[in-house]
Amino acid sequence: MTSTRPGDTAPAPPGDAPRASLTTRLAAWARRVTHEDIPEHTLAAARSQLVSNLAAVRGSLEHPVGRKIVNAFGPPLQSDAGRSAYVLAALATALDFDEVAYSGHVSAGAVNVAVAEAVRGGLDGKSLLATIVVANECAARVSAATILSPFFRGQTNTHCHLASAAAARLHARRASEREWAAGLGMAFGILAVPLHHGVVTSDVKALSAAAPVRLALDACDAAAHGLAGPEAILEHPEGLLAHLSVVPLPDAVTEGLGHRWHTDTLTYKRFPGSAYLHAAFDCAERLHRRLGALDASRVRRVLVHGSLLTWQMERKVARDLHGPDTSVSAATLSIGYGIATLLSTGAFGVRDLTPAAIGDEARWSLADKVTVEHDMLLSERMVRATSPLGEALRQAGDRALDWPELHAWGGEDVPRILAGLGAPAETLENATMAIGARVAVELTDGTVVTEECEAFIGSAGPATRRDHRTLVREKFRAVGGAEDVLCGLEGIDLLDPAGTARALSRAVAVGTD
Repeated sequence: MTSTRPGDTAPAPPGDAPRASLTTRLAAWARRVTHEDIPEHTLAAARSQLVSNLAAVRGSLEHPVGRKIVNAFGPPLQSDAGRSAYVLAALATALDFDEVAYSGHVSAGAVNVAVAEAVRGGLDGKSLLATIVVANECAARVSAATILSPFFRGQTNTHCHLASAAAARLHARRASEREWAAGLGMAFGILAVPLHHGVVTSDVKALSAAAPVRLALDACDAAAHGLAGPEAILEHPEGLLAHLSVVPLPDAVTEGLGHRWHTDTLTYKRFPGSAYLHAAFDCAERLHRRLGALDASRVRRVLVHGSLLTWQMERKVARDLHGPDTSVSAATLSIGYGIATLLSTGAFGVRDLTPAAIGDEARWSLADKVTVEHDMLLSERMVRATSPLGEALRQAGDRALDWPELHAWGGEDVPRILAGLGAPAETLENATMAIGARVAVELTDGTVVTEECEAFIGSAGPATRRDHRTLVREKFRAVGGAEDVLCGLEGIDLLDPAGTARALSRAVAVGTD
């Protein structure tokens, strides 16, 4: 008798036709989705995602790295939609200011390809939002299927960008089911893998999402002209899931299509930099309000208690931090630099990632006093939430016992932790992210002042579901966005193709508002 674990594909009974591949099933659903099929709260999340992503683009356009991108590849909006999507994706991700969802950096392809297609003239506002949501769903599902793998791919999770960009192009151009299957298959078959050393020591980060976006669009163009893609590229024993994940979750690709919306899990960043650091940044911001501007002479040490992800991120980037000579990309991953900036100035934004700001010796003198310790209780709280790991562990069930990273930090408590997670969620309407931190500042006079944050502002959860519109409005204004432009984006559902193209063009017109 043959048995299967949840998510495994059971063998078809003799005489039955083989079940359609994961790619084919995902494509068959995605191509049919319209604005009317998507719940209003999910559309609202996508509107805020659009505003937030365009704010990240605007921020990079005012940064030296962004200006170099434009000098190399042209402005963010061009007649060639593929080149436009490439530039937009590079700008949106260069400073790690883009949104995250369960599971992955979905906006790089989903939003930027949809924007490029809309400016090309093919989408009204409703179709733009539907395209963004569909691309989110395809990308997040494929990423969820591979998430039980080595940590810290983050923006370098290029299969997320391949999926989101291909799905956005295919949906925007109303591609046939054959084109969908071939386009996704070809995109997944040309997986690009950025190297960590290159990302943190140079400007490779600016291309780590843009390059796979362009590869995905090439795959779609190839599919449109009859080239074939590998149908079972996801679940094949030598396919994407097996290549990327220690514990593949093929069921995550198609589970709950049409009612389990991953767009509902979006997290919106107030600060540039990795989401793993933002709870500590929130704490530092509050500490500045309590203590005023601090410099290294007043501080004995700053102790950060963080979850496993925060702690390991600091360990991974530490060897590539070189004080005032640190690269922009490494600075976006440095908890010490961000905290030092917030303690000394009360803010941390795009301007704090310019060479002049990173070259400030005083910030690094304070950053050198920041240490990070792993807090097991914060890690347990993190995995009980939906994102970034909890829902994957729920979907995996006993399969998660085969994931080495889980045992590396959970040890003998792993069975207890897994048993306490419960069943996978039927919907993601109540999704949460709980990457928390506790930051204690010990002053030279012996005073110790502490702030704790269970979940950072903007992370998925009830407060963000209530406030995301306000959060992204503030982000857009902070990078110089005009109020009437913002209102146009918020009412994008009401615009025809010409009006949609105008609203998007104005949103990235830095210096001309």
